[in-house]
Amino acid sequence: MNQTMPMIRSKFVFLTLSLVALAIGFCNVGQNVFVYLGLPVGAILFGLFMIFQVLEKESTLFEEQQYSAQRLPQPRKVRRQTVSISKEAAQTPILTTAHSH
Repeated sequence: MNQTMPMIRSKFVFLTLSLVALAIGFCNVGQNVFVYLGLPVGAILFGLFMIFQVLEKESTLFEEQQYSAQRLPQPRKVRRQTVSISKEAAQTPILTTAHSH
């Protein structure tokens, strides 16, 4: 199953519910108080739809990056070799001060 499918489905669920709520909010039923909740609920759901719409490309890019990061081989841990003091002294340059004349 594709990772973006739940996001696409929820995006269209928010759009559908917001349109239904806005339609209920705009109808003039009369004394029913719950009808007046249609406009704010519809606006909130439409805002959620817009957020999902804007972030769809970014979430797809993020998922691709995460997938590619998991497919790369893990870097090996480098073991530090133990070097004796005499070998280290032979490999280390001798530092001297420069004389100015």
